[in-house]
Amino acid sequence: MARRSYKFTDKKHTKQGICSAGFAGAALVFTGVSLLLAYRMAGQAGSLVGLLGVLAMVCSAVGFVLAVRGFQEEDVYYLFSQIGAVANGILFILWALVCMLGM
Repeated sequence: MARRSYKFTDKKHTKQGICSAGFAGAALVFTGVSLLLAYRMAGQAGSLVGLLGVLAMVCSAVGFVLAVRGFQEEDVYYLFSQIGAVANGILFILWALVCMLGM
């Protein structure tokens, strides 16, 4: 016989965490589009790929800051803050490496 347990709580997800996950999604889309354009144009995509890369870096930086601010709230769920911090951190590091290797 399985026991079921119920939790009655008024916790909510942080607004900053949800926005952070949204910025991570936007940065991921910008990254995917820039990789697709660079591949289809055989490396000759030019400034459009650079612009998408910069937008992805800005989105991931803003998203990471929002995730950190989401961790400062009390009595809330931190799932979206955790997802946003990890995803934005990884994307920012990857784009920073691309910029360093491209110099």
